[in-house]
Amino acid sequence: MRNILFFTIVIFSLLLFSCENAQKSIYKEEIISENIDSVKISFKVLENDKRKRKINSFFKNKFSKNQFNGNILFAENGNIISQKSFGYSNLRKRELLTKNHSFQLASVSKPFTSLAILQLIEKKKINLLDSIQKFFPEFPYEGITIHQLLSHRSGMSQYTHFCDAPDSIWPDKSITINNNDVINIISKIVPLINYKPDHKYYYCNTNYLLLASIVEKVSSLSFKQYMKKHIFNPSGMYNSIIYDRTNFEELILPAQGYENKTPWEDVYLNGVVGDKGVYSTTEDLLRFDRALEKNIFISDSLKKLAFSKMNKDRNGNKNYGYGFRLKEHKNYGKIVYHTGWWKGFRSYFIKVVDKNQTIIVLNNVKRGRFLNIDELINLVN
Repeated sequence: MRNILFFTIVIFSLLLFSCENAQKSIYKEEIISENIDSVKISFKVLENDKRKRKINSFFKNKFSKNQFNGNILFAENGNIISQKSFGYSNLRKRELLTKNHSFQLASVSKPFTSLAILQLIEKKKINLLDSIQKFFPEFPYEGITIHQLLSHRSGMSQYTHFCDAPDSIWPDKSITINNNDVINIISKIVPLINYKPDHKYYYCNTNYLLLASIVEKVSSLSFKQYMKKHIFNPSGMYNSIIYDRTNFEELILPAQGYENKTPWEDVYLNGVVGDKGVYSTTEDLLRFDRALEKNIFISDSLKKLAFSKMNKDRNGNKNYGYGFRLKEHKNYGKIVYHTGWWKGFRSYFIKVVDKNQTIIVLNNVKRGRFLNIDELINLVN
């Protein structure tokens, strides 16, 4: 109960902070030059770190057993312990992976969407208890707030389910479906909800496509434009792009996703962004991590809020904040992380907070079991 009371006070404080803007009729982001100075981030490689051999041996063994194909980066205090590629970006063409290849991050995109929303909160353009109807008046569910979307407490159904079947919902699967299409479908067919709003934690991708659409509505920028201007450029993530099936030619050395040896097609659902859609590299994700550490994106107080438990602990010590998964490690303290999987891609972004360690693993071939988070953490400790 103390935790619940604490977060109620924090949320209420933020609401007071932003209430002066609540009834403005136009939410427009000022259009300014996109030539934004990036945070100056340079990486030092720890050439003689003994942990490098341990890390590389682990992934070499996984690769030799056909259990891993991808790129890794392990760092401490922003200094690289190990950065290495294993396998191929394209199995059929036998194109070797390099550190410059980009991967679909799948749900590791959610921290980026969360940060965009928190930036708008910090700019007093929205607040945590704004309802979806404030931005989309025809939305059929009452009582769902930004707070609930961020923390997966809306209770809504997965759009990947109700858009995919029956076929009458979206008959031609060769035509891309986007965020606006999904919102229109929800308003039209009103899919059954799993739980009433704020009843319990239920991880749902629909929450984060709605958050991305709110970013577009408030900023008057496309989600691609917003992320480039306010997240990617300021942190020097110049090899990172939001992919929505209209801009494949913009991707930087994109790796192909596979299910075993079968390549995944670029499915119609890839037009939806916010829950997924970020293509990035291991090095860009380290830049993201360093910019997050330096509070380049949002204030330290809002970052701490994003890294705070918003639900009851699950499976002993797991929780979810605003766009970040959370757990308490018995030896290393607080772990802030997110994982993702989508159409052959598996992604891992892990922060061991007390030790300022960063683990980034991007896999483009889905085989066998997912990597164990604790096992990855042990490699660097």
